[in-house]
Amino acid sequence: MRFASILLLAFYLIHALTLPLLLAGVIQFSKSRFLNRQGPPLLQPFWDIAKLFSKGEIISETTTGVFRLAPIISIAVMLCTALMIPWLGVSAPLPGDLFLIIYLMAVEKFVTQLAALDAGSSFGALGASRKAAVSIAAEPAVVIALAALAAHAHSSSVSLFLATGPGSANLFVLLLVVAALWLAVTAELARMPVDDPTTHLELTMIHEALILENSGRNLALREFAAAIEMTVLFGLIARVLLMALPPFSPVTAYLLSLGLILAAGVALALMESILVKLRWRKIPSLLSFALTAGIIANLIVVLKG
Repeated sequence: MRFASILLLAFYLIHALTLPLLLAGVIQFSKSRFLNRQGPPLLQPFWDIAKLFSKGEIISETTTGVFRLAPIISIAVMLCTALMIPWLGVSAPLPGDLFLIIYLMAVEKFVTQLAALDAGSSFGALGASRKAAVSIAAEPAVVIALAALAAHAHSSSVSLFLATGPGSANLFVLLLVVAALWLAVTAELARMPVDDPTTHLELTMIHEALILENSGRNLALREFAAAIEMTVLFGLIARVLLMALPPFSPVTAYLLSLGLILAAGVALALMESILVKLRWRKIPSLLSFALTAGIIANLIVVLKG
């Protein structure tokens, strides 16, 4: 039993350290194809991270130890979160409560914003304030959407309410939860239509403005943490989708989850190729759809219960 737990832990860790960079490569490659360009190879993010780790760092004299510690805390928190959510379709190696996971992800965002402010950059402060504003609107949508599944399973354990049985939850509830999660997750990740990850205008950036002062190892850790967050959240959405399917083996669940995560990357690349960035004042209206979908899903579960 102990050997099986260690094997499961190693299985999740290997995927958490490799799949995020592969997903980033799939997004870059797909976006290039949608825009009729050759683009970088699929494994380009691996080389980029390795190159950043080998480079030196330029750090402002105004920074404190917070700036150094923040990327380490970010990637440590994201790895812990990746071990608590069954985003690969099989049981997670560590027990994870819904609210504990939300708070852990909030810690990662807090230290990222704190590091951006610590550098004393005006662009970092703008990015931090925007990130906080988006998170305030997106986090309730994520919590309320997942709370519908937790209420259905009568437990806030993520592994438990995601494994209450395929198809056991109402299909309409699952679709509402997926819609709410997708809108909220793309906002949390600062992707289109909330933010354009390819822009170079600091006044309109969210994610890029937060990491503008980072270089070398610090930048590599930040980009890696962001890639892990994206992969885990896409895996969570995939796991919710799989609840609508009939029972299948763990191997099939793993392969389906893997396929859905990569498919989500392709869908995100398509969105970023055809959509335009929303005006800042319209972002709360977009996220209100996610919050409303989560509330309706909860009402259906409560009324049926």
